[in-house]
Amino acid sequence: MTDNTAGNAPENEIPEAVVKPRSGISIVWIIPIVAALIGAWVAYKSFSEVGPTIIITFENAEGLVAGKTKIKYKDVEVGLVKAIDLEDDLKHVLVTVQMHKGSKAYLTKKTRFWVVKARISAGTVSGLGTLLGGAFIAIDPVNGGKFVKDYVGLESVPVVTTDQPGQHFKLKADRRGSLDVGAPIYFRQIKVGEVVSYELAEDARTVNFKIFINEPHHTKVKENTRFWNASGLDVTLSAAGFDVNMESVVSLVSGGLAFEIPPDVQPGDAAAENRVFTLYDDRTAAFQPEITVRNKFLLYFDGTVRGLKPDAPVEFRGIKMGRVVSVDLEFDTDSQEFHLPVLIELEPERFEKGFTDLTEVEHRSINEELVARGLRAQLKTGNILTGMLYVDLEFFPDAEEEEIRTVDGYPVLPTIPTSLEEIAKGVKVVLGKLKEFPFEKIGADMSRTISDLDKTIIQAESTLASIDKMFAQDSAMSQELQSSMRELAETARSLRILADYLERHPEALLRGKEIQ
Repeated sequence: MTDNTAGNAPENEIPEAVVKPRSGISIVWIIPIVAALIGAWVAYKSFSEVGPTIIITFENAEGLVAGKTKIKYKDVEVGLVKAIDLEDDLKHVLVTVQMHKGSKAYLTKKTRFWVVKARISAGTVSGLGTLLGGAFIAIDPVNGGKFVKDYVGLESVPVVTTDQPGQHFKLKADRRGSLDVGAPIYFRQIKVGEVVSYELAEDARTVNFKIFINEPHHTKVKENTRFWNASGLDVTLSAAGFDVNMESVVSLVSGGLAFEIPPDVQPGDAAAENRVFTLYDDRTAAFQPEITVRNKFLLYFDGTVRGLKPDAPVEFRGIKMGRVVSVDLEFDTDSQEFHLPVLIELEPERFEKGFTDLTEVEHRSINEELVARGLRAQLKTGNILTGMLYVDLEFFPDAEEEEIRTVDGYPVLPTIPTSLEEIAKGVKVVLGKLKEFPFEKIGADMSRTISDLDKTIIQAESTLASIDKMFAQDSAMSQELQSSMRELAETARSLRILADYLERHPEALLRGKEIQ
């Protein structure tokens, strides 16, 4: 047995652990703390990289999916659709969009949004990439302005975006015709722009178009540039035959515009942004000289004016001098007669000399002198196939004297009937005289004359029969006549013998016949 001395523990005694407290944080807490820090950093990073939230209103949500549909600019993702809800009145859809960081600067009042999907319009195809990747919302950002949260999305793709170089202009026309948004604009048959929009003017009398000409072609638009509707075919009939003009097949189908400067007009300076131009119906109308002075006159025609329409030309010896403004019908309660007033416009600026820069008194004096010399207005047929009429001004020296009078403030130019009306008038006079001719009396007199003639013929036949009987071969008169004829023959023979003898013996007239 071993002796256990002090300081030595018995062999079977278990030692006790000695716990010593440690200062600092336990390693067990390091992992959750690191995870919390990473989460906070991710949250901060996500929050710091997220842009503003906006709401876009569309007519419908066709092709849009919450959490998937992206917002793109130049094919770069700048946002994502977070939610799609219906408006309270159920008329529109509200699309909530989470934009990326840094987008707030270009989310202004002029910024536009629209849905991009496959479209076919105006002869062009766009958005084919969405057939595989799905539709997305495009943005046309505009810097410089106050931040806006709510937007109304466009229902169609805008023709021009703010980053597209070029220039806008405005056109004014009487009607829209076949022009639509996206219709092409041509310069010398080269496409240089498109129609951006159109709207009815406030006075509802004209249609206003907004167009865009791409750079560098916008510099071709000058102060004196003329725009015209190039839709369809422009067919002109001249002495050389038919002249057919067409800008392109697209303009034939969907409409289009064209512009040029008339060859006899100075171009002028480059047109400013949003300069307003007149849109003419066709190239011929666009190249007509600009008219600033128009003098109105009234014409009164006695015959029919069928075929005479507003805008029909007024010509002088084949040169257009104006147009017909209106053709009306009036009833005079005093005379109980109908009148056909035709209002025309004459354009003195079409004269190179003589009628420009004259006062109203000078114009009236010249008009009175021309009418005194026989100036008259006459209707003529402009097209045999359609029967369309026009007003022709010409001098008729033999016309009855007339003076210019004034009706409703308009001077009245005297008129003269057409050639057909003159013929019809002459025929009417002849028919009137024939109606007064005593055909019945003449017929009765002729009947009596014919009856008397029949009696005379009968008497003549009887007389001829008597004469024939009188000179018959076995009649006494015939025998006496034959005897007389024989005696005359014998006498003629004796005279012939005497004449022969005297010719041979002329001295017998003095001495007598010698007796042998």
